[in-house]
Amino acid sequence: MVDYYRQRAREYDALYETVAWRAELAVLKDWLVGHANGKTILEVAAGTGYWTAVAVPAARTITAIDINAETLAIAAARNLGEHVTLLRADAWCLPDTPQRFDLGMAHLWWSHVRKQDRGRFLSHFASRLRARATLLMIDQNHAPGFGVPVSRRDADGNTYQTRWLDSGERFEVVKNYPDRAELEQSLGAACDDVRILQLTHFWAVSASFRPVP
Repeated sequence: MVDYYRQRAREYDALYETVAWRAELAVLKDWLVGHANGKTILEVAAGTGYWTAVAVPAARTITAIDINAETLAIAAARNLGEHVTLLRADAWCLPDTPQRFDLGMAHLWWSHVRKQDRGRFLSHFASRLRARATLLMIDQNHAPGFGVPVSRRDADGNTYQTRWLDSGERFEVVKNYPDRAELEQSLGAACDDVRILQLTHFWAVSASFRPVP
């Protein structure tokens, strides 16, 4: 997964030029700005900084992390502002900074987290945030007749896709598509007030983390 997104860095943002997504992306941008207003934000798996840039005008501060230097370089070229810090770090081993954030966001990331690892990720993410911090996530639905087909399913119910880069190199990646009930169940183990915005190509969720024991 890490190598796939490292090599895909220069190709990635073309995804957001998809014509069928335009109206929904506008809705999601308004949704994100409304939630980010005045908040200190920790963003996981920021990638090329597409969603970071959306939140920039509204947020008080953003610390955006990604494991790949190649994607962070593209994010840095966006000139996001002095209130944005870009850090290279692993989502599974987040830096333990003195600051605790009001809001944690992770966009187009949840679909790549294996079902058996979801609770561990949420617990670790919450440990870097303030008590009762907000969680925001945006991710994809598997819209009929659109996108890459699922290639296989493992014993834990995770689904996979085969992806090709422009170079012709092939990768297999985890790509889960939870429905509303699965989202409510998986997030409800760590969060309260789970609110889901369900669109055709995307979903978005806001929730409140329970305090970490």
